[in-house]
Amino acid sequence: MLLGWLLLSGYLLWQDQHSVVGVFDPEQRWQQQDTEGLILTSLVTASGGNSMQLLHVIDPACRCHRQQQQHQQALQQSFAEIPHYTLSIAEARQLGLSIPAAPMAILLNGEELVYAGPYSVGPICGSGDGWIERLLRGEVQLAGGWLNGESSSCRCLQSV
Repeated sequence: MLLGWLLLSGYLLWQDQHSVVGVFDPEQRWQQQDTEGLILTSLVTASGGNSMQLLHVIDPACRCHRQQQQHQQALQQSFAEIPHYTLSIAEARQLGLSIPAAPMAILLNGEELVYAGPYSVGPICGSGDGWIERLLRGEVQLAGGWLNGESSSCRCLQSV
């Protein structure tokens, strides 16, 4: 009886986590998007246009939101010299951005997209050493803008 209860509880917990942990863009919508042609001038602030900027796309209704807020605060403290902006899903879509899931980070260098996707890989969006930290410290060099839809993370899928 106890073993049955443990197995059922474990399965239900796994099923619950599976609903928010998974591939960031499972339908691979981003694979069809051209990052070179992506016009991001509307996201660039009056801070000169040549500096790094970090945009946080949030969905307060997502169960990952609380963990994302902690990660965002840690990033704001660690990289205080970089402007940080928070956008809702609706605001990001008004700018013409395709949002497969949230929470999502968008890193810009001037008008150039550096990275868009989950903050880090794994089952939590909490503070840690994720993609954004490594990119900002220069530990990861990308050949061009990266729409990271293939990583698994804590996220809530967004309808088109």
